[in-house]
Amino acid sequence: MASTEEHPSALSDNQVLVLTWIYLVASLLSLLGSGSVLAVTSWQGRCCHIQLRPLFLLALADLLAATMVLGTATIQLLPAPLFIPAYAACPYGLVLATTFYAVSFLMVVVYAYEAFRAVRGWRAWHVEALQERSRCLEHLWQGLPYILAWLVPALTLLGQLLARGTSSTDIAPRPLEPIVPRTGNSSNETYRLFCSSCLLLIHRAQDLCSKDSGSQDVGLEGKIIFLVFLGLVLSCCTLLYRGVQLRCRGSTAVPLLTLDKGGFGGRSIRSVTKVSHYFQLVFLLCWAPAFLLTLLSFTSIKPASVFVLYVATALTISLQGLLHSLAYGWLRRNFRQEMVGRSPSLQHPRGLKAFYDETLGTMS
Repeated sequence: MASTEEHPSALSDNQVLVLTWIYLVASLLSLLGSGSVLAVTSWQGRCCHIQLRPLFLLALADLLAATMVLGTATIQLLPAPLFIPAYAACPYGLVLATTFYAVSFLMVVVYAYEAFRAVRGWRAWHVEALQERSRCLEHLWQGLPYILAWLVPALTLLGQLLARGTSSTDIAPRPLEPIVPRTGNSSNETYRLFCSSCLLLIHRAQDLCSKDSGSQDVGLEGKIIFLVFLGLVLSCCTLLYRGVQLRCRGSTAVPLLTLDKGGFGGRSIRSVTKVSHYFQLVFLLCWAPAFLLTLLSFTSIKPASVFVLYVATALTISLQGLLHSLAYGWLRRNFRQEMVGRSPSLQHPRGLKAFYDETLGTMS
């Protein structure tokens, strides 16, 4: 019994503050990474071109998510007189952060889909399709994945807000009532911030917060949706990039896709496989700790015993924008060449070649 009182099912205030600083610093790095990609792709209006549009929208989603995480983490560090009134903004910030992360998830799928559509022969029939169909209809069809990637999370956000109620008091928390500090027999640690924090924390069933809120499991529906959504995104990307690799291997004999014409062949095929693995590795690196921590939240394990996993989750989630900017942008030679004007202009006829002929095969 004494051990239970000394180590309740929660993270201590000091541990929550450590996570807060991790979220703060890592989100700043993500802002710099995503912001740099947005800046260079927006230069001379290039963000509207088909070769840069998916990267621009992915970086935008990462930037907005990092901004929300940064804002809520900053609120967590405010002194008590400022923290209590500012706390009303935390649910908005957290819901918006999860929404923009969902958009980023879907943009990763869209990116993989564009790669698959490109090597499937989009380059060969694109010009003919523009001649046979209405130009407006063709642009709408090309933009449909992007519209859905932003519209579905937005509608989900609206549904979440409406489910909480129509008044501001239903959506935002009521005035904060601090939890009575819990201290052990030989410890001065307190556990107030674990339930009142503005951070993306994963709570286990029947922890300290469930006792205070009266709920048996905090965020059960959200955790199940997260696990399913993450699994679907990973499965879709794996299937699409697998299709890219198979299509590249099957197209080595086609003159349109030979290596000397900027297509896939020989060493280029190996590069495509390598870079597609990089993209999936970045996704796993960002969300595997959160996935594992969510699975553990269904067990009776205490948060303090997996604090290292909380640290890894805070670090990898917050660094997603930076890692995406490197993997999808700055580590690709084709992207760097485009930014300094060394590659052919996007208005050049070569701009009609497949979206990923060079972008997948030129990471260095």
